[in-house]
Amino acid sequence: METSTTHIKTFTTFMKTSTIIHRPVAPRLTALLLALILGTAGAMAQSKIVERSAKKVPDWLKSATEGSIVATVTAPTLGEAQDLALTDITEQIIQSVALNITVTQTNEMSEVNNNGNIDSRDAYQRTSQIRAANLPFLTGITMAKAEAIYWVKLQDKATKAEHYEYSVKYPFSSRDQRKLKEEFEALEAEKLAEYNDLLATIHDIESVDDIKERLVRLSALKAYYFDQSRINMVSGLEERYKDLYNQLTVSGTFLRVGRYRCQMLLDGSPVRVNTTPRVKSNCASELTATAQSDGTFLIGYNAEDCVADDDNVLTISFNFDGHRITHKAYLKQANGVGGGTFSVAPEGRIILTADSADTARRKLYGLNIRITLNNRGGTAFGLKAIELTVPDFSAPIVFDDINATYRTKGIVQVRALAEGELTVLQQRRSDLDYAQGAITLVNPETGAIERVRINLPFVTNWR
Repeated sequence: METSTTHIKTFTTFMKTSTIIHRPVAPRLTALLLALILGTAGAMAQSKIVERSAKKVPDWLKSATEGSIVATVTAPTLGEAQDLALTDITEQIIQSVALNITVTQTNEMSEVNNNGNIDSRDAYQRTSQIRAANLPFLTGITMAKAEAIYWVKLQDKATKAEHYEYSVKYPFSSRDQRKLKEEFEALEAEKLAEYNDLLATIHDIESVDDIKERLVRLSALKAYYFDQSRINMVSGLEERYKDLYNQLTVSGTFLRVGRYRCQMLLDGSPVRVNTTPRVKSNCASELTATAQSDGTFLIGYNAEDCVADDDNVLTISFNFDGHRITHKAYLKQANGVGGGTFSVAPEGRIILTADSADTARRKLYGLNIRITLNNRGGTAFGLKAIELTVPDFSAPIVFDDINATYRTKGIVQVRALAEGELTVLQQRRSDLDYAQGAITLVNPETGAIERVRINLPFVTNWR
């Protein structure tokens, strides 16, 4: 709103939107001719022609022409008119080639109240939901290929304002249409195959660099697609790949005094990483990190200055693609042998398999559960209980009084069996394939009990 002592303007906007789905070339031309006839009749009553590109209206504007399309636009300048005409031609070709492309039309009317005088104006805005730069067959559409052009310069008799009515005849035969449609369908099939490949191989990651490379491919796919449904489809898979970074962990073991070996894991499986880690310590010196041919890293250190009563630790950090993964290796004694500190963490995927299932009644019988634990500290630990909340079930799955002891350093596989019958929900309580809960651990040396939270992806054999 603009306010002064003598002039007050108010604006009121009305919006009307409609969507047009694929229009064949001939009806499009007919509509344009009708609009031209009606528009010209109205315009002539209020405007006069001050300039024209030819003495008389060409025949191709009076009747449909086989093997070509016609675009007629209105603009303040010839340059703007050419751009609008090329856009209109592109949209007509798009609609005749790709049947599932939509074009949104918006009619916007604005009323300007200037000291009581109403000035009404209609603005027609057409926005195509196609990203032309990503469709190779559209790059050849240029004004240089136009068969004919006709324009008139009009002046409003009352206001003396001038504008152009610009018409273009562009060659586009049924043969051209078939050729472009074949190219488009081949491209669509290629993009769909790429998406399906990325979907099917999300768990086949051999290197951390694979995640970045596939995210680049998904970004290109999203830029190619023009309909919201498939954009959302690709975005969903993109988020799943990004989440793989959150599932990366580091596992390691002490080899001897001054030597520690570690490796990056994804879902409990080894993956390569081309970034050499940085190593820090609160007491050890002469820290080194060397990549090995098998994808592991050999960490060297000197623990002579470490005090036995302190919580001595090696901190190993990986940095890549904006992500930081940190792993702590605890020194049990001043000479640096063993893991020492009690540290156990769930990681990877939880595997849920039923011995048998009645899908019609949504019943499972004999539920087997496999959970991966990483004994990072290297000390023995006791497993007392497991509690899992899985979106497929209405109630948590609880295993009490397990009372198992594990002494293995690094990765430990824990298996449990829930006997009897379970009912699967018809619809999951969450769309995410994640199970939550906790494990209850016991430190056999001190008797201390720890509750460690679980938040891991899971897979089943019944969905």
